[in-house]
Amino acid sequence: MEIVDKFSGGNVHPDRVMAQWVLVLMINGTRTFHIYGEDHVVHGGEFFLLPPYVRHCGLQYDQHEAYFAHFQAEGAESPPPAKLDPGHILLPLWGQVPLELPCFDLMEYAACHRAPPFFSESFLSSQIQAILYQISLAMQKKKLWSKRENRMALRILQYIDNNKGRQLQNQDYAAAFGRTYHHLNTIFQAVYGVTIKQMQGILRVDQAKRMLSSGHTISETSAACGFEDYFYFLKVFKSKTGMTPSQYQETYPDTH
Repeated sequence: MEIVDKFSGGNVHPDRVMAQWVLVLMINGTRTFHIYGEDHVVHGGEFFLLPPYVRHCGLQYDQHEAYFAHFQAEGAESPPPAKLDPGHILLPLWGQVPLELPCFDLMEYAACHRAPPFFSESFLSSQIQAILYQISLAMQKKKLWSKRENRMALRILQYIDNNKGRQLQNQDYAAAFGRTYHHLNTIFQAVYGVTIKQMQGILRVDQAKRMLSSGHTISETSAACGFEDYFYFLKVFKSKTGMTPSQYQETYPDTH
């Protein structure tokens, strides 16, 4: 493991060849790059990987916020898996960070423990490996488990994420998908192991943690995450994280 950190600002991605792999998890904004003769644009909520010893460069000045890690690993191009292979990391160059995974939390935790007295190469490597394995397995499941129920559950998950700032009611889900909320909730829980309402809370709090650690005020965060009642937000946030929003800001300050 070479480095784990967080970037917030604007620049053009350097024109270079690295001796390490680069993993980037986009918090928000846009990042452009050119590699293998192709142009790519990634956005908040997505990831990209840059292999070692391959020239890559930016396309334009990008304003963005992202976690990144430079690491050493063996790797080779391979065809898409024909069956689930949780023992290997099988990833495309870029894609969506699965909403149901705590990847951003893991990267934030790793970035906050990247320097003495916490620094340990094996510790940081384990965090990045966990992220890569989790994304790999989630993408394999999405690709290979193409049953109708799984596709429906993914659509529901994306609907929840796209509407984090709204107070969604049961009838909103029924109107969006043409099925009863109870039926949708049964499908969703069978795939993800939590109810729709539980996932709604998880995604809102995840967004709140990212906003708080990026310097947003508690009131801004509460409103942006769909909590109409400020004090209810404080209660929910503490129940999910074990900390108040102000304690979270003190623990994970915006120092990048």
